Amino acid sequence: MPCKEQWKILARLGITIKRLRTDNAPEFTTTNWSNKKTYKVKERPFTTFLSKNGIVHETTPIRSPQSNGKIERFHQHYTKLFYAKDKKLNQNELQHFLNQYYYYYNFERRHLSLNTKTPFQALKHFFILTK
Repeated sequence: MPCKEQWKILARLGITIKRLRTDNAPEFTTTNWSNKKTYKVKERPFTTFLSKNGIVHETTPIRSPQSNGKIERFHQHYTKLFYAKDKKLNQNELQHFLNQYYYYYNFERRHLSLNTKTPFQALKHFFILTK
């Protein structure tokens, strides 16, 4: 779940999140699928946060990773980097590498879908245009 500080930063930038899309993982959904015979709706902190903040939660169709292509591609990139058969990382090492990768992905890596800009450059450009 995003921390309150991240939401404050977005609000200061004038960004309002109206809708959020996730897959159907149990941490994102209110349905408890673990016992098919007793279907129960279970409130999660994530869904509570979204509803309190007026954010519509959309889920992708089940078993259709193509409908969530950008994040699936992102997972594919870091899976290749961090889950090689010859690497054994503990939790702290993995977190360190993930932090480095997130920085690289958002501030250094140029994306064709963003006209060869980094996500940070694209966001910066967007705010310059909207002022």
